[in-house]
Amino acid sequence: MKSPAQSANPTPSPNPNPRPFLTRRILSPGRVSPIDSDQIAADLPPTPAPPRVTEEASTDFKFQLKEKGARRGFVVQLLDPGLLCDNSHFFRELIENDTTTVEVDNVDLYKDAIHLIHSTDKDFIASIVKIGVSKAIDLLQVMCTIKFERGILSCLKYIEAAPWTENEEEKLNILFSKIKFKEPIVEDIVLRLHQKADFSSSAEGDLAIHLIQQIANSTNSSARKDMQSLVKGILCDSSVYQKDQTGLNRDSLYQLCNSCLSSLKDLFKGEVSTDTRPLIEQVSSQVENLTWLFEILINNNMAEEFVDLWGSQEELVKLHECYSPMVRYELSRVSVCVFIALGKGKLQCKGDVRTQVFNSWFGPTLLDFGWLKRCPKGLDFRMFEETLGKALLTLPLVQQQRFFEEWFSCFSVRGMECPNLSTAFQVWWRRSFIRSVVHPGRGDHAVTS
Repeated sequence: MKSPAQSANPTPSPNPNPRPFLTRRILSPGRVSPIDSDQIAADLPPTPAPPRVTEEASTDFKFQLKEKGARRGFVVQLLDPGLLCDNSHFFRELIENDTTTVEVDNVDLYKDAIHLIHSTDKDFIASIVKIGVSKAIDLLQVMCTIKFERGILSCLKYIEAAPWTENEEEKLNILFSKIKFKEPIVEDIVLRLHQKADFSSSAEGDLAIHLIQQIANSTNSSARKDMQSLVKGILCDSSVYQKDQTGLNRDSLYQLCNSCLSSLKDLFKGEVSTDTRPLIEQVSSQVENLTWLFEILINNNMAEEFVDLWGSQEELVKLHECYSPMVRYELSRVSVCVFIALGKGKLQCKGDVRTQVFNSWFGPTLLDFGWLKRCPKGLDFRMFEETLGKALLTLPLVQQQRFFEEWFSCFSVRGMECPNLSTAFQVWWRRSFIRSVVHPGRGDHAVTS
């Protein structure tokens, strides 16, 4: 006979209708339960037999939302499926087909989308502003998938008005390449992403030349240096900003170089100028312009002609001899840049062009080296000495001898006021006076001095 306790607690019968998903549940447009699904399964009492479905209960709809490849997901309970059907073709098809499971790339974004469908336009925009542009772009893609037109338009309006980072701009480009939007506001976004179709590379080049000319004419030293750095960076061949090098006009750049050279000649000739700055400052500005233009030409593989141009400045070389080192040494900064570029192998100049630039500026550079060391302006002298020697070694041996003799004579008198080319000198000596001789009838080599 059973005890009262046993009679009061009968053993429950197996559940004939187990819950289909033991996961967190979304009560749209209500709450997301933070309780773990395993804990839910452990704490739930046995499910009683389902009651007779009422008219009110029949309006609910449940489905499982999970990420692709995941074994578990979220149970979504739609308390007002009619609202979702009216706003989203996706959910209308879902409900009409009585779909039980939906696989998506990002569950959280779809949860947000479901909640936002129940929001007013004002609350919708406020929610998007909180999440920022990057997530708004992701949400826009979801809105397109679920075909929620009001959500698409709200996301586009926010994105069009908000500032973007470069990563966000790239995300937009990718999204717009996949999805074609019909909303008129998209045209405003596209105009922020791309130039108009009739904008040519020559227009870009004209603008770049205009900016360069403005900087070259600037008399504000600090501002000019900042702008020089900015423009050189965006015009660099390896720059992420530079898409088409054909737009940068070579002739226009060399016109600016010639303009700077003409200004330098006028300054050294003592021509009357409206610029009231001291002579040394005006010379320094034009030299900075020339070295900056030379760097732009190097970065865009156009600099060989500059070496020929600088090497042929006979009048400027003669004017250099007439001025004190305190003024004239600025000219040698241009020569230093040219010799460094030649020594690093950045330029493919013909032999006669290399010889010409050494004939014109090697001697003046030796004389001005001491002043360059006093006012280095960032010049790495060890690197300069090394590259000057390497550039000199690209000349024919007989010409190397002439220049090395000139250097030897200068260095023996001026010492550290002259660049130290001893390493290159030793290379030249070995090449000139220690020769490899092949004896007749033998394949081996004998070295004689």
